[in-house]
Amino acid sequence: MRLLGLLVEGHNYKTAAALLDVSVHTICFHMRSIYGKLHVHSKAEAIAKALRHRIVG
Repeated sequence: MRLLGLLVEGHNYKTAAALLDVSVHTICFHMRSIYGKLHVHSKAEAIAKALRHRIVG
């Protein structure tokens, strides 16, 4: 949820990793999980679906 929220705000993987105090590799790992749960194939699709279904504000 926090990662999706940061991406919706316009952060990229590198800045999201810095804000969450994790590595970019960890962000990529979590994004693969998010893609699977949301049934999407890209960051843009994940953000759009999260907004459309009001998963994040």
